[in-house]
Amino acid sequence: MSLFNNKIEFLDRHDAIIFGVEGNESLKESYVRLKDNILYYGIDGKKKVIQIESSVGDEAKTTTLGNIAIALGLSGKKVCVIDLDFRKARLHRLFHVENSKGITDYMVGRISKEELYKKTSYENVTLINRGSEIQNTSIILTSDKMKNFFQELRKEFDFVLIDCPPVLLISDYIHISQLSDGVLFLIAYGKTKKKQVAEAVNQLRLNNVDIMGAVFTFYDPKKSNSYYEYSSYKYYGYKYKDE
Repeated sequence: MSLFNNKIEFLDRHDAIIFGVEGNESLKESYVRLKDNILYYGIDGKKKVIQIESSVGDEAKTTTLGNIAIALGLSGKKVCVIDLDFRKARLHRLFHVENSKGITDYMVGRISKEELYKKTSYENVTLINRGSEIQNTSIILTSDKMKNFFQELRKEFDFVLIDCPPVLLISDYIHISQLSDGVLFLIAYGKTKKKQVAEAVNQLRLNNVDIMGAVFTFYDPKKSNSYYEYSSYKYYGYKYKDE
């Protein structure tokens, strides 16, 4: 469910990129609408680095990020997708790229920027995968090299979308928020608990993170034929926008 511009949208369950594949037209339209809202928010150039967050794991962050990136690319925008979920890197799988020579390797000086950027099979979309595993993530995320690198990304791309670990499981979002302009917050329909959503949103607000909007994922219209079934989340959704 997207609450950009007070519009409500639902994204059903899907574990792959759907653009370029027949079918799923309604789902494609939902991603296109999300893309349009991101374009609206970024019209002044102040919302171009966006981190994709959720309360807990398996809420379709990676899938949502990938499809939005492709929709932006098809609109002529130059997009970079970057995997900063150091403990559970998945973005390379979505784009069918080997997880080698990634952001961790670049940050410690093992590779050049030219080796870091991975071309994808989708127009205008560049991937930066995680690369080698690392234990102390905060050293990389708070380094001057990372801050300078994101300044370079801002100059080279129209949008940068960051795949992040869940708020309630890993505290890396705090450091990543210093690099981004805002958060797109995902809620797994029928799975994420209200208490989890409230706690995650509270953590983001305590750290002055700008929540741009929210998206319901895993939505199944066959199981959701009444207003009551999603109304329990409505408070949180409109609360983001109002405040």
